[in-house]
Amino acid sequence: MNIYITGGTGFIGSYVVNELAQNGYKTTVLARNPEKIPLLKKLPYVTIKKFNLYNLSTFFKTVKKMDAFIHIALGWGETGPEMVKNETLPSIALIDFAIKKGAKKIIFTSSTAAVGPIITKTNENARCTPSDFYGATKGAVELFISAYSNYYKNLYLNIIRPGYTFGNPVVIGAPVEPDNRFKDICKKAKYGKKITLIKNDGTQFIWAGDLAKIYLNVLNSNCKNEIFFGLGKDFITWEQIAKWAFELSGNKPHITLINKGWSNNPPMYDVSKIEKYFNLSFNSVQKIKEHIKYLLTIS
Repeated sequence: MNIYITGGTGFIGSYVVNELAQNGYKTTVLARNPEKIPLLKKLPYVTIKKFNLYNLSTFFKTVKKMDAFIHIALGWGETGPEMVKNETLPSIALIDFAIKKGAKKIIFTSSTAAVGPIITKTNENARCTPSDFYGATKGAVELFISAYSNYYKNLYLNIIRPGYTFGNPVVIGAPVEPDNRFKDICKKAKYGKKITLIKNDGTQFIWAGDLAKIYLNVLNSNCKNEIFFGLGKDFITWEQIAKWAFELSGNKPHITLINKGWSNNPPMYDVSKIEKYFNLSFNSVQKIKEHIKYLLTIS
């Protein structure tokens, strides 16, 4: 299978590329800077080509055929119109192009932000009520995926909605998660500084290597127009992560909690679908501790 993937030099994308390579898939990574991660192109069956999400004409001319397309790259904008221009339109154009170039399987990377704030246990069928432009643009492309699935009934178009994804660099020189909360907590814990957090603030963290397994399983499946949450099964608070960081750094905990009235029983995303379809269920505790150890060494 000849797979094209955008965002392959980013954090999540590099893990997906590694997962595909380790399973023998011929993968072409489309990257703005092909030299960003030199060791990535040394993985088996991996080729990296220059690609600009905002200038697709050259890409359209060079690609002859693809069997599958995985879209992870993200365009950005500060306003609604900018997000439509930089993320929604390029994503739809790429999906349309991939279909015309023969791709039978397409995976779009959405986000739990497409769903918006949740107040009860929520599954993939919940109505999308995004609270920001990022969630709105992801939800918009999801609707187009549904429409394309209706137009092309012989194709396998599916959506993955990752949550908070963390992990060490998959190869030397690759990135870690772009959010800095893990890094900030580990740096303060290492030097015994006070950490201020919101009581009961947390999420269903997922290690990037586990998320990559969801991509592989969706790719290998015959699912059509399905949505899958990419999340761990357990809710873990930032307070707990800070406690582990102090413990692993050998320092006494110095944590201040701000009580905003958040419940001890937080709303959860229902991750039973990935278990039902692919027998996948992820506990992230050990990987979080490994990640904390790594961040403590570089803080």
